[in-house]
Amino acid sequence: MNFLSIKETLKNIAPQPLRKYVRDYFKKYRELKIALGRLQNKNLSADIISKTLTQLGICEGDTVLVHSSLSRIGYVDGGASAVVSALLKTVGPNGTLGAPTFWGNTSIYLEGQRDYNVNSSPSVLGIIAETIRTHPKALRSLHPTHSASFIGANAAFLVKDHHLDNTPIGRHSPYRKLVDIGGKIVLLNVTIEYLTNFHTIEDEVDDFPFKVYLDNPLTFNVTDNEGNTSKITTYCHCPEMGKKRQCIKMRPYLLDNNVMKEAKLGNGIVSVLDANKLHATLLRLYQKGITMYSPAPR
Repeated sequence: MNFLSIKETLKNIAPQPLRKYVRDYFKKYRELKIALGRLQNKNLSADIISKTLTQLGICEGDTVLVHSSLSRIGYVDGGASAVVSALLKTVGPNGTLGAPTFWGNTSIYLEGQRDYNVNSSPSVLGIIAETIRTHPKALRSLHPTHSASFIGANAAFLVKDHHLDNTPIGRHSPYRKLVDIGGKIVLLNVTIEYLTNFHTIEDEVDDFPFKVYLDNPLTFNVTDNEGNTSKITTYCHCPEMGKKRQCIKMRPYLLDNNVMKEAKLGNGIVSVLDANKLHATLLRLYQKGITMYSPAPR
């Protein structure tokens, strides 16, 4: 188990006060490592990032969805813009780069904050996701809870009709389409706990045995690129069931089934997953009674 996996495992099993202590401790630890790296001139460059991704199988023309944490990588010359440039360089002019760009979470939606503007609602998923969202050529999906933004050849296809699903990761979602076109997922110094594509099987399996959504859908005010506002209704993930996710336990299955490859990058690990293999593996594991949720239903 790597350093990030140990941290996420502790976070999953620890009580809330201890989780905050652990989170704050590792944040200070990362900041110290970055500062030491800068003093020792161990900065990461866009070329190093691109080379590492290429070694892990990202090719010219690929469609890539990235989950990321800039602070966990270490000091990068050029910051988030350099990371995005490295990703775009790796997929090339015929490729596509995207990121989840959620603007909130179920807790704030339940409090009544339900106004989503595709142009101006910022992503809460980090500076790299926000840099992709604000790129001049980026397109963003209209789904009010699980939007994603993409740059490149497949961008329009991936974001189209996402809002027509009444669940976040349905068949019109970019996450499910990524499976269909054989796209890839990059975890840039974050663990599989951040992997949105874990949810693709939940809408596909009839009578999925876990209550992953709230009983009643929520209605949002969604403003599109032209400034038109409409009401869109969707089911939202159940926070209580979210607490039962144990994503880290799925890691050995992904490695054993050649779904995921890993390499060291900066202060952590970068992982590359095949979206189609991931989906197929999750379905096979589900048929054996293995999911990221625990305990299993009776």
